[in-house]
Amino acid sequence: MQSRLLSLFINYVNFRPIRPAAIGLSLIGLTACGGTATSPDTAATADAPPAESEPLAPPPPPDPAIKALLTPGPTAPIRALNLPLVLPTAIPARFEPVQIETQPDERFGGYQVLYRDGSDRCFLIEYTVGGVGDIPATANRLPLNPPILKDDTVEYGLHSGPYLDASLREQFPAPSLVTDWLPVEGGLVRLAGAALINNSLAPPVPCTNVAVEEAVAIIDSLAIISEDIQGDGATE
Repeated sequence: MQSRLLSLFINYVNFRPIRPAAIGLSLIGLTACGGTATSPDTAATADAPPAESEPLAPPPPPDPAIKALLTPGPTAPIRALNLPLVLPTAIPARFEPVQIETQPDERFGGYQVLYRDGSDRCFLIEYTVGGVGDIPATANRLPLNPPILKDDTVEYGLHSGPYLDASLREQFPAPSLVTDWLPVEGGLVRLAGAALINNSLAPPVPCTNVAVEEAVAIIDSLAIISEDIQGDGATE
């Protein structure tokens, strides 16, 4: 009996390494022939219907106030006017608000927020409760329909390039970049570029325009920011 057990043990030891080697050679042969080895477990899994999983809930949208890059301190004069804070929520990289001006007037009150980057490019967001006129015609006008515009009858667009009027071109030779006045809650808002900024605000270092595509993205992101301003003013 002991001899029989010893014989079985020796046969087991001698033949056990053969099975992995044979399997390895078989897989190599299939790979070389362009085939794919499929284990019974894999085949069973492939034939089985995919397991249903619950859809993931979308993440909550970011607070527009955070993307507006403004904190309660700088916006206090605007809130003191009891005017809605209308600002872009998609601000180009490396831009930040550098100047805020307010006009405490019951008829034509409003504010201006100047954004600028390290390359001296700039744009201005202006809000007013009234007292505006038409925008002088320029070489280019791009019709726009931003989400904040609720009145489909309003003709709204972005003006760019030199003024068509010769006297205006002589007085303001720099190319213009400015939108029509956009009706929003309680007043009107527009985006203005370097020509208006350099002439009206007279910054120590003149600035240049953002690209038209950037201006359109800024305009499309205009939103009424809640009074509970949050965020640390740092770009994402």
